[in-house]
Amino acid sequence: MVISGFVDPRFASVEPLFAEIVAAQPAGGSGFSAFVEGACVVDLVGGESRSGVAWSPDTLSLIFSCTKGFMSVLMGILVDRGLCDPESPVAAYWPEFARVSETLTVRRLLEHRAGLSAVRADLSLEDVLAGVPVLEALLDQKPLWEPGTGYAYHALTFGHLVGELIRRITGKTTGELFAAELAGPLGVDAWIGLPGSETSRVAEFSVPTPFTPSGAPEGTPEYWSERSLTFGNAFPLDSVGKPGVGFNDPAVHRAELPGANGITTARGIATIWSSVVTETNGQRTLTDETLAMMTERRVSGPSVWGEAGPWWDRGFGLMLATPGKPALLSTDSFGHDGFGGQAGWADLQHKASIGFVTNNLVAGTHEHDRWIALVAEVRSVLES
Repeated sequence: MVISGFVDPRFASVEPLFAEIVAAQPAGGSGFSAFVEGACVVDLVGGESRSGVAWSPDTLSLIFSCTKGFMSVLMGILVDRGLCDPESPVAAYWPEFARVSETLTVRRLLEHRAGLSAVRADLSLEDVLAGVPVLEALLDQKPLWEPGTGYAYHALTFGHLVGELIRRITGKTTGELFAAELAGPLGVDAWIGLPGSETSRVAEFSVPTPFTPSGAPEGTPEYWSERSLTFGNAFPLDSVGKPGVGFNDPAVHRAELPGANGITTARGIATIWSSVVTETNGQRTLTDETLAMMTERRVSGPSVWGEAGPWWDRGFGLMLATPGKPALLSTDSFGHDGFGGQAGWADLQHKASIGFVTNNLVAGTHEHDRWIALVAEVRSVLES
């Protein structure tokens, strides 16, 4: 197992742990990066980006729901600049949204309270990549619960809903705003909507155990939770990890699915989150005042579907350090994880951040074990 990259001597203990984690994967590779006070202290890669191809510092990885964290940061930037009031109705910026709710606020949309966590219609992949058919279906359907009341994770629809809100406010798509406000100024290789010229750099996903549909009866909580991941027919669960389809499809990489298809490196994730809590590469992304609003605990406990706990507490689109959940860098950490084991977190107490990517997708109770172990090691160094 070849591990390459950089480690500050203070964090030397992270490298053998990372090597152990990558060696234990049945296939694929991973990347891990950490920043402290705006400086990179760990940036490691290892394993394979695809069969027979070593994971290099230039390897890109699709980061699934870690993208939602970046969308939330973009919304925070709009709040900072007075372009968006989080307590205003979504319909004040996007009039057609009144068909869903005239009163649902921007803040509650970011809290996954819109009642639109899944699309009732069966959509094709072509529909989803086009974008507009998803928005039309969401505006036309009866919400799954009363908007603004309970919450449930909007696994894919979050991207379309918040992305359209961003477009109505700024005139830019999420990918355009992401490039202008985060990726470009910070000098990182990161996209929501990958240029075709970068396709060959993207790691190919594999799964140790195939994902299979549950077959839950229509209308049950399990049915709606699963449907939130698939759009009906667009991303069937049994396609996950297969070459050239689903999130291994270059057409999916090129599209803007801003709830789930950001593409970057572990260093790209860590750089962006570092800029949220401290000056990084000459940039400070959010003010302390807006960050305080975004990290206020607003959502906790079971969703409308009643999943077993513990559950991540949430703020303005962000996951927050939560009692009973895996320990992060401190109790002041926040960010967002991603399907299969991806992660991106920032920490106010230590002015630190981490990013983890992997193309070996794991589900279930051990989904996030890899980055949890790495975060624990970084935390022990920071606390010593």
